[in-house]
Amino acid sequence: MRVSRAGVFVGGVVAAVVLAGCGAKPVPPSGPVDLPEKPADFVGVFTWSQGVPAGARPLSTVFKGPHFSYVFGALAVRPDLDATSGGLEAGPSRAASGHEFLVLYRLQGDDTYAPPPQTPLAVDVVVGASRKRLPRSLERGTGLIVSVPVGGDATIEVTDDKPYKYNVRSGQGGDTPTTTTPGGGTPKSTGQVHWQGSLYSGTGTYQGVRTSGPLGVTLDLGTRSELANSLPGVGDAPAKQLWLRLPDATISTDDADLKVDLARSVSLALPGGGKASPRQSSTGLLFAVPEPFTGGTLTVAPEFPATSTAKWTQKPESKQTVLNVS
Repeated sequence: MRVSRAGVFVGGVVAAVVLAGCGAKPVPPSGPVDLPEKPADFVGVFTWSQGVPAGARPLSTVFKGPHFSYVFGALAVRPDLDATSGGLEAGPSRAASGHEFLVLYRLQGDDTYAPPPQTPLAVDVVVGASRKRLPRSLERGTGLIVSVPVGGDATIEVTDDKPYKYNVRSGQGGDTPTTTTPGGGTPKSTGQVHWQGSLYSGTGTYQGVRTSGPLGVTLDLGTRSELANSLPGVGDAPAKQLWLRLPDATISTDDADLKVDLARSVSLALPGGGKASPRQSSTGLLFAVPEPFTGGTLTVAPEFPATSTAKWTQKPESKQTVLNVS
């Protein structure tokens, strides 16, 4: 039997195509990878050692009973979880269809105290008809994540001498902190601190474990200041000193995965050569300064958190801002 050259040629082409197809490498799918979805009744607690995260609303709300006391420092409403909202511990994820996350932060600066109970208190989170026990306690430097229907509410319920309830979204059930002076009076303001140019912007280069390169830093001092012998949510200043707080001060970077530390990035030089470093605060910057306070010079020099593995190979330029008192 004769086989035509054309038939041999076609068969060879088909065989070559089949063999090439068998050895071809799979092409990875293009487009964004879909995040895993959390259950509609998800409740979690995560560690948060920094200040108010980007996109969150600062708070200063006390929720307390005879044997518990929390100061909530920030609230965020989010469709997903990332490094600022529990993603590092629970993994990046998104809310269930028709749901969103309420993220409530109890910051490291919460210095409230209540005598401990004889037995652990029951703390539940209630969303509609769903009630779930907190998986771990809300210590200082933690955040609560709860999934709610879009626009819906969640309630924290603590059973102490009676049930205490706190609405996570609205803050109903909490109080604005109030303080008194040692003599029992009201906090006394001792002047207004003001400055020129509230915005700092600088760029440096860093080296991390897996990444490196340029990093832009922005610090905004805001426009408000408080100078008093006692402040809400803080208490009385040390003897012969005043509290100076810049409540709206924030710091951020142009990389969502890299954070800088606000308190470590700012120092205050005082007249006569003294220096003040920021104290722990739930919002903004807080300093203890001499009484009377006549002014000083703020120096901004961005620093990573003490626990960060990232290091500057070239630091951003520092900036000085003069504080005046009137």
